[in-house]
Amino acid sequence: MVIVIYVLISLYAILTGMAGIIQLKENEVQFRSVFFVVVSISMLINLFTPNKNSMIIMLIVLFIIMHILSITEGILTKRKLTYSHHIIRFIFHVILVLLVYNYIV
Repeated sequence: MVIVIYVLISLYAILTGMAGIIQLKENEVQFRSVFFVVVSISMLINLFTPNKNSMIIMLIVLFIIMHILSITEGILTKRKLTYSHHIIRFIFHVILVLLVYNYIV
C-alpha cells in the first residue's frame, strides 16, 4: 500500500508539472506556470524526506498552495471558478493525506 501511495503522489506531481511546462511552452513565461512546476518538483522531493511527520506537514502545505494556484489559474484564464473541479481536487488531496497518515507516518 505504501508503494501505491508514493506512486499516486508521484503521478499527481508529474502530471501537474507537465501541465505547467506545457503552459510555459504555449504562453509567455508566467509566474503561475513556473510556480506549478516548482510546487510539483517540491512534492516529488518531499516524498524522500526521512522524517515522515515533516513529510505530511509539507504535503498539506503543498496541497494548499496547489489549491490556491489552481483557483487563481481558473479565475484568470476562464474568468470563472469551476466548483466541481476544486471539490474533486480537495477530496483527492484529503484522501492522499489520510492515506499518508494511516500507512506511512
